[in-house]
Amino acid sequence: MTDKQEKALAALMESDTQKEAAKKAGITARTLRNYMKDADFVAEYTSRKGHVVDDAARQIQGSLHTAINALRAIVEGREKADGGKISASRALLEYGLRYTEISDIISRLEALERTDGGGYDE
Repeated sequence: MTDKQEKALAALMESDTQKEAAKKAGITARTLRNYMKDADFVAEYTSRKGHVVDDAARQIQGSLHTAINALRAIVEGREKADGGKISASRALLEYGLRYTEISDIISRLEALERTDGGGYDE
């Protein structure tokens, strides 16, 4: 990987669009599109995106006990009902479950691809 490709990868990880990433990396949008056609570059980009998703899932999963305990305390009358706390706890639970499901599905797909080489019978 060249220095410019490394900069492009870093920029892709923190940008909303490829155009924005190209600008941050100091390359043209066309150059970035060409990088995105390179199998090694795409594989590294995919790997890095996967790590970000995994990290987010771990952080959310780590907050699930706190969210459950907060809701339990309200339900059991140990704490006053607080709309903001209820909403935040509920969101953590919902997103935690979604991230967990998505992460599990991705792991299973990757395992299947390793098992049969990712090919499809035609």
